Amino acid sequence: MILWEDIAASLDIEPTNEAQSPAEAVSPSLHPHGDENRPVKASAPGRGTFFDEHIDLRDPEGGQLVERLIEAFDTVRPKKRKRHRELLKIRLRRIAANALRGYFYRDPASILYYSASSSTAYDDKPSLMKNGSLRKAVDALADAGLVRKIPGKKMPRNSETRSWTSSFWATDELVCMAMECGVTAQSIERQMPSDALVQLYAPKPKAKFEWASKDLIRPAKGRRIPFNPTAETEGWATSLAAINSGYRERNIALGLSPAELALWLIECNASRDRKGGQYRLPETFSTDLYRVFNEGIATDPKFDMGGRMFGGWWMQIPSDLRSAITIDGQTTVELDYANCHPRMLYAERGLDCAGELYELPEITAYEVQSGLEPGTYRPCIKWLTQVLINGKRRPQEKEMPDDIDLPPGFTVKDIAAFIEVRHQPIADAFKTGAGLRLMWLESQIALEIVSTATAEGWTVLPVHDSFITTTDQQDRLKSMMIESYSRRFGMEPIIKH
Repeated sequence: MILWEDIAASLDIEPTNEAQSPAEAVSPSLHPHGDENRPVKASAPGRGTFFDEHIDLRDPEGGQLVERLIEAFDTVRPKKRKRHRELLKIRLRRIAANALRGYFYRDPASILYYSASSSTAYDDKPSLMKNGSLRKAVDALADAGLVRKIPGKKMPRNSETRSWTSSFWATDELVCMAMECGVTAQSIERQMPSDALVQLYAPKPKAKFEWASKDLIRPAKGRRIPFNPTAETEGWATSLAAINSGYRERNIALGLSPAELALWLIECNASRDRKGGQYRLPETFSTDLYRVFNEGIATDPKFDMGGRMFGGWWMQIPSDLRSAITIDGQTTVELDYANCHPRMLYAERGLDCAGELYELPEITAYEVQSGLEPGTYRPCIKWLTQVLINGKRRPQEKEMPDDIDLPPGFTVKDIAAFIEVRHQPIADAFKTGAGLRLMWLESQIALEIVSTATAEGWTVLPVHDSFITTTDQQDRLKSMMIESYSRRFGMEPIIKH
């Protein structure tokens, strides 16, 4: 278990005494604004972490804080008729929870949100965020001195830091008020409501040129599609609710020393795929899982593409640090379906395939000739194989991640051709978008394994096609992985640590 004193030491936080809470231990060195003895670090336009409607504060401290927030709201927005008070309380509570999440866990501590009443970004969000209501509540808290804000719509037209989003962050007054109510970093929680456990999204819109940034923007995902629950989706939601309830009863943590925590922060913050402000502390409060299905059609919702589980904080950390995860203080092991998606394509055709599938003779020969360690360019081969399986465009059109190295003298087109020759029996599935269908199969296996473990009273943490559990349960986990896969494909998978 990570002690607050260790975290403070690793982040150069001023020492504290035992009487102080973790919230009180956050010195101005972690404070988003500093104090009179430190330089002020103002939030920059368009920088921060997006508002998350599921971020909340646990009770009783959350309930005590919201009563104080209502008092402050009524002072700056006095009305004789007080309508919709319960929804207002929820809205203020979520705004404060997000601001405090930023204060404790992120740098910059600012929370991004869309302020325009006409914005369509919140069409699929709860009513607490729609029609400018989020902006109005933030404005009231700003007038009360509890948050500061930067309105994105007021950015000058020629600004180099132009932003389409507004932002807010906690002031000293809000932090002090929260502390008086007993709020600490451990008071933050993220619980998914039942209607958000199964989500369906439309296909990604086509890339479009954005004149403000002078860049071609490729949307990360399509718009969320509302649907009437079916027996199948309700069954998935019930299983996920049971899993999430089990997770909340466990202590799922990072057993890191101060030096290892510092490494965690460096690696996570350097990740190209990570979104939002830089981490100050790992957000281990986020344990609830939900499923995301893709390629949905609003007029005929179907759930046969994608379906992967997301939400667990352990999915966001570098893979080489996942071995530090502990469950109720016990060490863990991670088991993985080796070469999962290409091996599934072979299995669907009744073809067995031994050996390493992310290996090419041409690249192996180059590594030997160059005196490089075998497998040096395996990440590149794996990435490009996944591009061929998941995508529909020419692989050379795909932007290569910063942490992937291409072998000198070879182009993406060269290696893609090598992969197609190496995997000729399944090459007809390349560039067809088969990945989402394979994700559905993979996610069904994952849900079955995690649900079974929960029902049996032990814990499995999924990372798509790999699974983390305590070392005493690894044999049981391995047998479940083999049985679930074999029942669907008629042959055994290869499981690796």
